[in-house]
Amino acid sequence: MKTVLFAWELGGGKGHITTLSRLAKRLKHLDLRFVAVVKNPDAAGALSALGVEIVQAPLWPSASMTDAQIAKSSSSTMGDVLATAGLADRQGLSRLLGEWDHHFARIRPDLVVADLAPAAGLAARGRIPLMLVGNGYTLPPAEMQRFPPLHQISPPASAEQETLSVVNAVLQGRGQAQLDRLPQVFAADARLVLTFPLLDPYGLQRVEPVDGPVLDEVPRASDPDAGTIFAYLSREYRLHRDIPAAFRAVAPRLRIHAPGLSDALAGELRQAGAIVEVEPVQPANALASARLIVHYGGGGLAAEALAAGVPQLVLSMQVEQDLNGSALLHAGLGRLIRAYDPASRIDAKTIDELFQDNMLAQRAREAGRKHREWLGYADTLAKFESRGRELLRI
Repeated sequence: MKTVLFAWELGGGKGHITTLSRLAKRLKHLDLRFVAVVKNPDAAGALSALGVEIVQAPLWPSASMTDAQIAKSSSSTMGDVLATAGLADRQGLSRLLGEWDHHFARIRPDLVVADLAPAAGLAARGRIPLMLVGNGYTLPPAEMQRFPPLHQISPPASAEQETLSVVNAVLQGRGQAQLDRLPQVFAADARLVLTFPLLDPYGLQRVEPVDGPVLDEVPRASDPDAGTIFAYLSREYRLHRDIPAAFRAVAPRLRIHAPGLSDALAGELRQAGAIVEVEPVQPANALASARLIVHYGGGGLAAEALAAGVPQLVLSMQVEQDLNGSALLHAGLGRLIRAYDPASRIDAKTIDELFQDNMLAQRAREAGRKHREWLGYADTLAKFESRGRELLRI
């Protein structure tokens, strides 16, 4: 029986586990063994439910950073992000790759499928068939000479050549081929970019077209008479100070899943007429009756709402969410509030204006129709299975 190892090392939220579980589910009909080596095993319930063995992934040096240190680090380029995480730390990177060697020796995978797991990818290079998956932000083009700036908030803080020298020194010490350019960290035997072109921050640099998001099914269009505001706010981020008052004011139209809500605020919202969902909500079900979605801007939910034709209010808390919100804003399909900015304000007036905006709703519906058609012929899961079979030679 051949073994597929799913890997996830960096980033937060449930998106990586959701993606890997959908990919694993696609291969369940094959006679394969599945192991997932992931950053947060406690969040891997969707994989466990499929019978996938769960293992703790090696921790990057950034795991020991304080919130203050992380806040001061640069996210201007993916090179900065990786250097901060530990790619520029020779001792730390050598340890990481060594730990992956131990996992590979024990698990003996015939294929590694990595979602934002750069160390796993480097350790597997030239040794084990490797497929990289990720959205537009987490899977940049490997053919670039260097990582371009993603925003103008701060200039690049790290020298890519220095980081590249560290990586190559570690690879040389392991007897592996060195890299010519730092973006080659994202080179592999196969790659799937799981997003829509609209949400790809590397659209100008990417040579091959994106493959499309992996969803359980093509979302159905939001109902023409949809009348709810669907708020989906993960526990990963502290609720913005303005959210209680803003949400109380729109409570009669609000349906919300936000594990970070206090019992008192949840009770107040229910009292004011809101539907407060304690258990996670299937986005496809909630989006069907939504005229507006309020969320942090994760790539998976942004893509699903885009396909459902629902306008989006993005309350971004980090650069990837910022990029998704900016793309939706520029396309005329939503609004972006940089909620990480202490000066940002979130008020009921803004939410209500977006809810009442008929032109916005019409643009979102038309965009949804086009993206559902796009999903209909993309069939990303079938492409994943085909490439996986080729690498597994089955």
